[in-house]
Amino acid sequence: MASFSGLTATPAFRRSALAVMITASFTHCAFAQDVESAQSEPDPTVETIEVRGSATGTLIRGATPVGTNVVGISEEDVAEIGVPDSNELLAQIPQMTSTFNSRPTMATDIGQGMPMPKLRDIGTGGGSTTLVLLNGLRLPGSGIIQTVPNAAAIPPSVLSTVEVVMDGGSSIYGSDAIAGVVNFITQRPKDGVTLNLEGGFGDSYTAGTLNLTAGTSWDSGAAMLSFYHAENGDVMGSDRDFITADNTANGGGDYRTRQCSPGNITANGTSYRMDTLTEGSNLCDPNDGISYVPEQKQDTIFLALEQEFSDNVFLNLNTYYSDWGVDITGDATNALTDIGASGTITSDNPYFTAIGDETSQTVDFNFSDVVGPGAKNSSDFKAFSFMPELTVELPNYWRLKAAYSYGWAETHGEETGVNATAVAAALAGTDESTALNPYNVAATDSAVLSNILGYYGTLGDAKQTHHQVRLTLDGAIYSLPAGDVMLAVGTEYFKQNYDVSFGGGAANALQMTETSASRNVKSVFSEVVVPVMDDLDAGTIDFTASIRYDSYNDVGSTTNPKIGVDYSPTENLRLRAQWGTSFQAPSLADSGAAVDTRAITLGVSPFMAPDAADSDFFRGTIILAGGSDGLQPEESESYSVGFDWTPEFSDDLKVSMTYFDVDYSSAISLAPFYTPSVLFSTAGYADYYTLNPTLDEALAAADGMRIDGQSIESLYADGNSAYALFDARRNNMTATKLSGIDFDISKVWQTNFGSVNASVAGSYTLDRTFQPVQGAAYQDEKSTDERGDYNLLAQVGATYENMLGTVRILHTDGWENAVASADSLTTVNLFGKYDLGEYEFVEEASVTVNVDNLFDEDAVYYDDANGFISGSTLGRVIYLGLNLKM
Repeated sequence: MASFSGLTATPAFRRSALAVMITASFTHCAFAQDVESAQSEPDPTVETIEVRGSATGTLIRGATPVGTNVVGISEEDVAEIGVPDSNELLAQIPQMTSTFNSRPTMATDIGQGMPMPKLRDIGTGGGSTTLVLLNGLRLPGSGIIQTVPNAAAIPPSVLSTVEVVMDGGSSIYGSDAIAGVVNFITQRPKDGVTLNLEGGFGDSYTAGTLNLTAGTSWDSGAAMLSFYHAENGDVMGSDRDFITADNTANGGGDYRTRQCSPGNITANGTSYRMDTLTEGSNLCDPNDGISYVPEQKQDTIFLALEQEFSDNVFLNLNTYYSDWGVDITGDATNALTDIGASGTITSDNPYFTAIGDETSQTVDFNFSDVVGPGAKNSSDFKAFSFMPELTVELPNYWRLKAAYSYGWAETHGEETGVNATAVAAALAGTDESTALNPYNVAATDSAVLSNILGYYGTLGDAKQTHHQVRLTLDGAIYSLPAGDVMLAVGTEYFKQNYDVSFGGGAANALQMTETSASRNVKSVFSEVVVPVMDDLDAGTIDFTASIRYDSYNDVGSTTNPKIGVDYSPTENLRLRAQWGTSFQAPSLADSGAAVDTRAITLGVSPFMAPDAADSDFFRGTIILAGGSDGLQPEESESYSVGFDWTPEFSDDLKVSMTYFDVDYSSAISLAPFYTPSVLFSTAGYADYYTLNPTLDEALAAADGMRIDGQSIESLYADGNSAYALFDARRNNMTATKLSGIDFDISKVWQTNFGSVNASVAGSYTLDRTFQPVQGAAYQDEKSTDERGDYNLLAQVGATYENMLGTVRILHTDGWENAVASADSLTTVNLFGKYDLGEYEFVEEASVTVNVDNLFDEDAVYYDDANGFISGSTLGRVIYLGLNLKM
């Protein structure tokens, strides 16, 4: 029996073969690599440095998370998958249902455009219910109206392992670990220089990556510096046939617009084509001018340092700087950033062209002849992290770790568009120096065009910073017949700052709002692992319990426990179970200090109760929007049971299955004021609207908020009154209950020419119910939402001498509800590698080829203005790579 400084080891340490298998039970199946390869091998020249970390989901070194299902992606897997950023890497995991089998990209809404990793597609707020860590420490939040770490800032080229805990993790890590934890673990320094080049090409698409890494070592330490560059061109809607607003060929609707070039004229109730002045309509597809995939460039510098100060004092340091730029053309979701326009032109305009004897026309047109196919929208994400960690080995196998994480992220976003007020004024212009020519916008005076197009639908800048200080002490406290009882205790301080400027308007008269918010959290936590039994006949039982207390300066305190148990009746079978609670503190972007908090006033009431009088439409509306004061943490309670089995008759066969159940409550959402039939018929929403509010009630509700629109008092002038006051701010409202099964089966065959492996893994949703507001009945979301029941990942691979090949199949289930349906999506990806051997100045050389979407599958058809859903695919893309180690 192994021992540590005279203390016996727990079964978690002793049964290392089984522990490795269960820690990454999904890894081998999904990514066809031996689990042992998931840990980067230390450079043999750095013998004095040892790995002294803990697995994701536990504080105790050498232990695996008891009772928990963990997914892993190894360094070799990363090379095989061949993606340019870590968001796309996570999209290979079936449980990452928000992005699986798709290409996560920056959304055109700069406020909440950051791709957000979401295990099991849980959560809708400005934060993330899936905690993202780097080497066990927190990353700075990015975005303008969100505080989500930018996983794309971490280049895949520096990763050794990605560990994903599929259960709640707040008892170890605190906030945000409701659905699970994603921990990016970076490579350790290695001697030498490596160069990786890759170029990709497809239909109207190009991409490329470059990674240059240099490492060195000395007697007591090692260091590595890595530079990573990735870029890709854009893919426009016009580049893909499946992106269309005209679905009539498939029996759907026609969602094309009249705001075209050439446009349309309506005179005396008749529509005319603007180019021919004949009856009819010019229709165009706005998707043609929108980036399906935006143009992107990313540069990252990463530094890793290891230093041994003595036999028992060690320092690990990781730091990086990343700059990710995204340029998007067009925006179908925001009329303020479109290039289309409509309005009335009269004979007073010098460009007025009469069709008959009319003196007034309604014109629909766009500015593509001046600005191109779409408005230019761009975002830039800069991030920096500095993460030193000091480890002190104490007597009797105790260890003290002091870790610090400092990070900042700066986000800039702008969405240009058309100034509708300036368009109306220019259509009413009476001479060529002030008038707009809607029949030929390029002939308009440049000063007039500048006034119209010098406009920001949205403009924002944000800086987020954090400081995290954590002290952890772990070691053996008692020796039992089955092994040592291991204990970890710790404390943590976390401070977060959020500063943002957000607004828009004419470039020479911007209307910006600035706000700041901060938060500090003080935490204590503990974990114990108890070896209950170790018997040759009866097997082993390990038990773990952890608990964490977090005290917030703004949202109160919360305590979250977790327990887990492993029972292994034989060395080939582990039965496991866990239960715990988790939470997510409200994002600072959702608080009352959120930059989008405001009171919107409308001169009319488009959202009326069923019994409203027709005249109520002409009364005003007040909508409270944005963040809320008094938000409380979102909460979850979850449990899972499962097994990991390696049968005696085949050591290379591995079978794992997990049943999971998640009860997610107090989720942040907003009342559906835009759907009156739902709002007014659901009793729970009664607290979120007031009909016929008095002036005093309206002023009190909007006290301290900026007013977006006319003043509230004006709605009550001349004996008038507002019809409705809606509270559409982000509030703790909804709940979700979710259960399902994760599974993984893999097999490796050793042959006389190499090896062959095959696997299938996935996640199946058994039940998903949704409570739209507290107090309302739960609804069967599986029968109403636009989400399939399961995701599958299958793989077959083989090695032959110096060649490696892999076929990866990703399948997303289709869905059908009472309103619409969508087919399933299956894509097939190929990977091949050929080792070229050793040359005079090159220790290792290889070439690779990746073929994504081998059969050139289109995205799944859906009858809406985009024409597709359920997957974002580029079509077939081929990547060629060269890898050199010197």
